[in-house]
Amino acid sequence: MFENYKDHKKRNMKGGGGILGRHDAQKFGCNAMAKCLLFGVVVLSVLNPAVLPHSIFPRKWATDPVNIEEKPKFEASNSEHTKLTLRLIAKTEDQDGNKTTTGPEVSTSLPESNEKQEKAEEKIEIKDTERITRIDISMSSFDSQEKQKENELEKPLEKEPPTTRSNTPAESSETKQSQETSPSLSLNEIEKQGENNLTIDTDANQTSRNEKMQDSSPTTTEVIVNKSKLIYNSANPRYNICSIEGDIRVVPDASTIFIVSPTPLDPNSTTWKIKPYPRKWEFHTMEAISEMTIQQLTDANQARSCDVTHDLPAVVFSSARFMGNLFHDYTDMIYPLFLGTHRYNGEVKLLVKDYVAKSIEKYRPYLTRLSHYPIINLDTETSVHCFSSAQVGLENPGPLGYKFQNPQNDQAMQQFRHFIRESLSLERSEVEKGKKPRLLILLRKNTRAIINEDDVINMAKDVGFEVVTADVETTLDFPRIAHIVNSCDVLMGIHGAGLGNMLYLPTNGTVLQILPYGELKWVGRFDYGDPPRGFGLRYVEYEITLEESSLLEKYPRDHPVIADPQSIHKKGWQEVYVVYLYEQNVKLDSNRFRGTLEEVFQSYQ
Repeated sequence: MFENYKDHKKRNMKGGGGILGRHDAQKFGCNAMAKCLLFGVVVLSVLNPAVLPHSIFPRKWATDPVNIEEKPKFEASNSEHTKLTLRLIAKTEDQDGNKTTTGPEVSTSLPESNEKQEKAEEKIEIKDTERITRIDISMSSFDSQEKQKENELEKPLEKEPPTTRSNTPAESSETKQSQETSPSLSLNEIEKQGENNLTIDTDANQTSRNEKMQDSSPTTTEVIVNKSKLIYNSANPRYNICSIEGDIRVVPDASTIFIVSPTPLDPNSTTWKIKPYPRKWEFHTMEAISEMTIQQLTDANQARSCDVTHDLPAVVFSSARFMGNLFHDYTDMIYPLFLGTHRYNGEVKLLVKDYVAKSIEKYRPYLTRLSHYPIINLDTETSVHCFSSAQVGLENPGPLGYKFQNPQNDQAMQQFRHFIRESLSLERSEVEKGKKPRLLILLRKNTRAIINEDDVINMAKDVGFEVVTADVETTLDFPRIAHIVNSCDVLMGIHGAGLGNMLYLPTNGTVLQILPYGELKWVGRFDYGDPPRGFGLRYVEYEITLEESSLLEKYPRDHPVIADPQSIHKKGWQEVYVVYLYEQNVKLDSNRFRGTLEEVFQSYQ
């Protein structure tokens, strides 16, 4: 039986099978050929009825149309009607069992003036469901201008290109060099030096290269989505800063600030890191600053619920690291806080990370005017605080707020001095000429001290000044020292943090800086020489000679410290600070220094 089956199958397959049936090749005649041709015509007509006359294969939807307008107008105002027409046509044809019409047939209903649209539609050869999508896209060009504006408002706006993330280890070569030359001192040493009113003039490491970077257009990421907004600026060499608006939730025990936005704020990132202390070019300084995380959540249920909701904006900052040093108090905290908060007229909440109670209490006269509300200590707070807007980080323009080649900044500095006078109730706003000028001499101990201070005091009196002196203890007595300085016309001292008291001088007062030996002219000018100009003050400097330095008692004249100060500078700022600032005292030449005092005195006559 098996052999008979094989023979039968062989005979059946001899002439081929399939749609032509089983025929021997020799018997394949005219009848079979006619059937084949007829079948091919049927197949082609089904696949593309456009190749045959409509009288043979009429389109049912054409003879039995849907009850719609025959010739819709393709104007902007009728774009939605046009979409509906095409969808109904395609849908009706599917229900009747026919294939969807090809591109040319759809394009015949388009206006003659839209030739580009017709050509695009002619290329469409896709499935039914895909065709409807393509038609909708092609017809969207007819939408009204009002509809287009609404769609544009829903899209995120990127006005600036994205920037690199904060706290990246790889920064510019200038910043790296500045970080390497920054002093590396323990917190205990810094606190001790703050008590002694010493200054670590690390701002001097910020050379003109960084100032040029500062004046260039900052690279920021600005994203606005619905009611949420984020502007992150990490381009400035002195600070990182981030401004956010929307559903903001501050979680202190996680050092995290969540912003809830269903739409991504930035396609490249949902997390931003920032250390809210405006001294980022100093690596060792920033090591002691706590990092805050700003994270976007698309689902509000993912974030902790609000314990306290504020209807005020928030400013988040760190109060470490050099607090207790007058220069850094104003450069790194007080003036940056003023820039970030004074526009709110006290209606703002201050959130402090790395809370230094001693500094916060000392500057209460300022903080209570900048914010009328209790400060939130993020180091100990456990409640979740919610805001609609917040600024994380502070802007630090330069030493004591001075930014080079920026006239607008002078106005801000003048406003800041007015703010100080009002906060501390200082009486004098401007120097009165024709009266005997008062000279305040800052007297230091142990380091950068005036060895012959008695001779200098008597000489100043002989020139015509009314002399007032202030030792270290007096300068630390705040706000009493502010009233003492405000009562004087001239502030005189050796390079150091005490010269920051210039902020209390009346307008047209004079800052007289004595520069120690060691080619420190650039240091003195950067920290205390340029800021007086922004505060409406005069500046005079006196650079001592080698003969006036105590270094001659420690080093021979052929030692590099004496003979080649630049060789010490090349070793880095730490070495410069120890040798020329920490180890040096001065003995002023009475004859030479007298000429400087007389010059200052004459300016008030």
